[in-house]
Amino acid sequence: MVGAGLARGLAAVLHAAGRRCQFCAAVLEHAGDFPLCPACRALLAPRVGGYCPDCGICYEDSAAPAYSCLACRLGKPPWSGVAFHGPYSGALRDLIHQYKFNHDHGLGLLLRDLIRQAWDRHRLPRPDCVVPVPMLPARVLDRGFNQSAELACMLGKVIGIAPLLRGLCKIRDTRAQSSLGRAERHRNVAGAFEAAMNLSGRHVLLVDDVMTTGATLTACAKACLAAKARRVDIFFLGRAV
Repeated sequence: MVGAGLARGLAAVLHAAGRRCQFCAAVLEHAGDFPLCPACRALLAPRVGGYCPDCGICYEDSAAPAYSCLACRLGKPPWSGVAFHGPYSGALRDLIHQYKFNHDHGLGLLLRDLIRQAWDRHRLPRPDCVVPVPMLPARVLDRGFNQSAELACMLGKVIGIAPLLRGLCKIRDTRAQSSLGRAERHRNVAGAFEAAMNLSGRHVLLVDDVMTTGATLTACAKACLAAKARRVDIFFLGRAV
């Protein structure tokens, strides 16, 4: 009996040793902690307060209640609902960079966990379709993948809806948004997207990795509404601060 107990204990230790934190690679003491160790789970905790519910901009006080920012009070965005994980900084920024620019697709399970947390916390109405922000085919070939499409697939698995990967298309090339100011970003992508299928009467959930000024998601939401979508919501992981 003692031998059997030792064997079970050894098996449990070996099983735990095979589980590592998907962010820092530390061995997890408890298999139930997967995919994050307690320290990294705290670093990657979702934002629960101190943000604008209309655009996700995060305020300095994370304990404050959610309230609309001045920009959204002056002019409501073209979408109805927003779901996101947290500010695009610190550990979340490092994680998205690692996935997006270093092609670390082994982070998919962790990203899906963060997506699930964000979706469960914001509780948006269930959409009819999930649509990623599109890229030009040449850009996809250059990068190797469209990160927004990958995230849309992960979100689709969380909520049980297969994404429409070609629901929108980009119809013209644009300059890199990172080199432009706020007003220039909106001009740069205005009219750059259009619906590639019938969205009439449908509730569309747009998916992107990061929202900075909202220019790209605004252009995509307007394209969906121009195609007679009934409602447009947006989902993204990080909100630029």
